[in-house]
Order: sequence, then structure tokens, then C-alpha cells
Amino acid sequence: MSRKLANIVITFLILVLLSETVFAHDYHVLSSDFHEINETNSCSEKIVYNISYSGWNDSTDKTTSLLSKLSGESLSVPLDISQTRIENSTRIISSFGERKIGSKNAAEASLFIKNEMENACLHVSLDNFSVRVRTRNFNYWNVSGANVVGVKEGNVLKDEIILVTAHYDSRILVPPKSGLRGFFDSRVKRPYLWPVWSDTYVCESANGTGVDDNAGGVACMLELAKTLQNESLNRTIYFIAFSGEEYNLLGSQAWVEAHPELKDSIVAVINVDSIGNEPLYIEYLPQNAWLKSVLENEARDSGIEIQSEIPDYSNFIHPLIGGDHEIFWENNIPAVTLCHHNGKNFHELSDTVDNVDFSVIRNASTLAARSVIYLADPDENQAPLVNVSNPEISGALFKLIYNVSDPESTVEVFLDNQSLGNLQSGRTFSLPVGGHTIKVLATDRYGNRGTESINVVNEGKQSRSSEPPHQEIESSENRVVYVIGYLDNSVDSNRILYYYLDDFGPLDLKNLIVLNPGTHNLKIWFENENGTLFMENRTYVFKKYSMKRVQVDNPFMDRRNPLVFVSGVVAILAAFAFYGKWIKKRFSGTKVSEAEKK
Repeated sequence: MSRKLANIVITFLILVLLSETVFAHDYHVLSSDFHEINETNSCSEKIVYNISYSGWNDSTDKTTSLLSKLSGESLSVPLDISQTRIENSTRIISSFGERKIGSKNAAEASLFIKNEMENACLHVSLDNFSVRVRTRNFNYWNVSGANVVGVKEGNVLKDEIILVTAHYDSRILVPPKSGLRGFFDSRVKRPYLWPVWSDTYVCESANGTGVDDNAGGVACMLELAKTLQNESLNRTIYFIAFSGEEYNLLGSQAWVEAHPELKDSIVAVINVDSIGNEPLYIEYLPQNAWLKSVLENEARDSGIEIQSEIPDYSNFIHPLIGGDHEIFWENNIPAVTLCHHNGKNFHELSDTVDNVDFSVIRNASTLAARSVIYLADPDENQAPLVNVSNPEISGALFKLIYNVSDPESTVEVFLDNQSLGNLQSGRTFSLPVGGHTIKVLATDRYGNRGTESINVVNEGKQSRSSEPPHQEIESSENRVVYVIGYLDNSVDSNRILYYYLDDFGPLDLKNLIVLNPGTHNLKIWFENENGTLFMENRTYVFKKYSMKRVQVDNPFMDRRNPLVFVSGVVAILAAFAFYGKWIKKRFSGTKVSEAEKK
């Protein structure tokens, strides 16, 4: 009887150890786990997911079986945005569970998105990427993801591209709860059997898996593809579902870095991220005001309420938080994002279908579709003419004078490929010593771009009539930061006179600059209440978003589980205890036989 009990205990402990390995495997899906794409695409067969969902998400197998239903239904009415289709797609995407980059759930979601894009007659590909990241134990491993890309090729202007993007990955953060009720919560799968060592849990329920952030945004993007399926448009449209947004925007930065040849061809990016509640916002940079105006005009004509917002910075330097649009800002590609600021359910189990308003997602889809049509089928394709006068430099000072044929165009000025934002013509600036290239870029309301560049040389040194007393404040920023915001009264309560960036200035207050990676110097000249001039000098090191700075936990590598360790030790001791007598008898018997031979 005791021997049977020992066998049962040993078997149980072995199963516990094996369960950890199986659990870890779900979070280490390599690119080979993604299905290959069948490039032959037939649009005669349509998969429709317009089905009743009462109780269907109780089982993953039940959810997967829904993907096999076929129908010949096709779109016939332009801009026939279907709230039912949006809700069905959202439910299916969220039913895969937490879609962490590299996980099996993310792979299954990507295949669903790929199938939906193919049904909308897009040319679809899975852009696989692999990134070396660290875990919280500072182990390094290669996490793999896939961006799903669907292309609707344009006609006359097919070399010009409009991007509609949304991230399909999700991240659920559930802090440990005290007491037995939190320990036995059936909605949560714990990374370890003993959760003392875990700071994040993984959602296991079909609900609470990033419905608003961002299954609804992906459903919006898919609805656009279906709605525009039979539209003949001049510009090419890319529909991209990014992975890894929740981990330092891995998917979008991998795609941009993998396609440098497309950078100058991208006219505009409309990113859709968390649109399941009101009020809807358009987040933009002043350099992209023309694109913001496109969405505002379409919202007004559609009777959709929306607000516009420039990122709000309370400091000179402020790290941006989340959003694939930021990767495009970083690369000077015009981009806006549709979103809301009701973030109370983000990354929580409460992010369920019960906490989103699908009529708001439908409004956002209508707005995005109208804006895409406006941009992809422009009434005009003549770029505005730009003329920049070659200035005379006197004592390092020069006056920037330019003319643009379309006065309503948005202007962006670059100094040596560094964006300086919207600098107005006729202003006088101080130029750093040496040769420089000044470029003026004008974009009209259709996204047509005109530009002209000039080369200037400052052979002298910068000089001032009087050098005011100053204090120098040196600081090195190692954070991932690249946008700088200038605000009124940002140095105590003193009146700011002007700013210099890398000895170029003065720059406008409230101007946002997208900084290039590298070291930058900011000088702020200001005057206190007594009229005394001061100069504050700051040095910053700006870096692009770095894939190597991302932390993606791998339970298999980060297994710090006391119970597993103790279980292993007990299993080994139990094995020795069970087989000890047999081992001792065998070895003692061997020794006796050798003595007898002698």
C-alpha cells in the first residue's frame, strides 16, 4: 500500500513539473509556428461571422469552429459600415485570450485577421519579425511576432500610400490580490503555481482580453477594408495590424525599419487605438495639422463629435506613452491617431464587451472610412509650389523667407534633416557655425507635398552684444524620448525670452519639435522680475525606441517558483527513499560476490 502511495506522489510531482514546461511553451511561439500564407487569393468565397454569440465564447475550440462558415454575401453599398460586423469581429478577436507578442493566442488572432483581409480582396502577407528582448531576470531571448499587412492597390497614384493601422496584441495586468478569494479567482491563470514571485498575471477568460485596447480598433480597420472593397481609389491603401504595441511598439518599429523604401511614399497614417468610448479624440502634431483638419472636416460633415489634441507636456522633455503613431512621428511621417482618454479599463480584466460602446466604434469607422476615401481619391494631385529665398548672413543672423503657392498648406521647416516644426516666414534666426541645409516642406489638404531646399554657410561665430550671467544645468536623459515641447512660463514664473536648440533659434513658444536621435543642447534665455538676464543650459541624449530595452517575460526562462523547486527536491528524495533498499542490496551483493571469488 505504501509503495502505491509513493508512486502516486512521484507521478503527481512529475506532472507538476511537466505542467510548467507546457505552460511556458504557450508563450514562446517562434515564427515557424505561424501558418504559411497562401498567396493565391480568391474573392469569390466570403467568410462571414455574422452569427449569434450567446455563450459561444465558452470554448476556444467552439470559437475556432466559427471560422469555417462560408457565405457568398458581398458589399454593394459604399460606406455601408456595419455595427454588427464590427461587434462580431471584436468578439472573435477578443475570444483568443490575451494576445501577448510571441504567444499562441496572438498567432491565432493574426490568422483570423489575415483571413478577413483576404475576404476583402486585399493582397495579404504576414510580416514576421524576431526581436531579442530581456526578461525581468535579465535573461535574453528571441520573441517572434507578425504584422498582418493587407494592400489595396491604387490606380493613377498607386505609388502614394495611405496607411490604416491598429495593433491586435493585448496585455492584461492583474495585480495579486490578498486572501483566498483572489488566489482561487478562476478568471486568472497565474504564471507560477505559487504567485508570490509574480508581479503580473495572465487573463484566461474570453472576456477581459483587450476588447477596447485594441480588438475594437482592429475590427474598425477590417470594416474599412470590407467597406472599401469595391471602391476604385487612386492612391494605394495599406491596412496593417501590428503586434507588440504593448511592448514598446515592437511591431510598428520593426515594420518601418524593414521598409525604408516606402518612407517617402507614405502620404498619411491613420492609427486606430482604443475607440470604444466617448469622447473621441484626434491626437496630432502641429506639423500634421493638415491631416487633423481632414478628419475634423469629415467628422463635421458626418455629424460625429470629435475633439483634437496636441500632446500635453508639463516639462521640457516628456516621454510619450504608447501608440504606434509615435513611430511614424519619429520618422517624420504624417500620422494621427483616433482614440479616447477613458483609460480606466486599459490592461485590466474589466476591458470587456460590456464596457465598450459599439456605436462609438461605428462612428469612428465611418469617420476613418470617409477620411481614407478623401485622401486616397484626392480632387487635386498638384503639389504646392515652394520658393525659399537664399538669405544673407550677417553676424550669424539670417532671415528665413519663403513663399508657398497654397496659403492653406501646413509648413514644416528642417535644418540639416532636423524637424523644427512650423516656423513662420520672415523671422530672423541665429545660425550655428558651418554649412547647413534648410528645407521647407509644404503639405496641402489632400496630402500633396511640395518642397525646396537651400544651402547656407555661416563662416563667423555667434556673437551677442552682451553676455548675460548664466547657470549651466547638465543632465543626461537615458529614457526613450524624442519629442520636445516648449511651454509658456516653463522656467519658474519668469518671462521667457527665447530658446536655442543646438545654437539655432530663437524658436517659437508652444512649438513641438521631433528630435533626431543623438545629443542635443537646449539653451533658455529668460529675464526675472528684476530685469536680470539668465541662461539655462541643458544637454539631452535622445534615442529612438529601442527593441533591446523591452521586457517580455518568458515563464520558462524566468521560473523562480519555490513550489516547483521544492517539488523537484521531494521527488528526488522520494525516489531515493523508494529505491534505496534495492540499490543498497544490489551494490552490497556485488561486493560480496567479488570477495567470494578471491
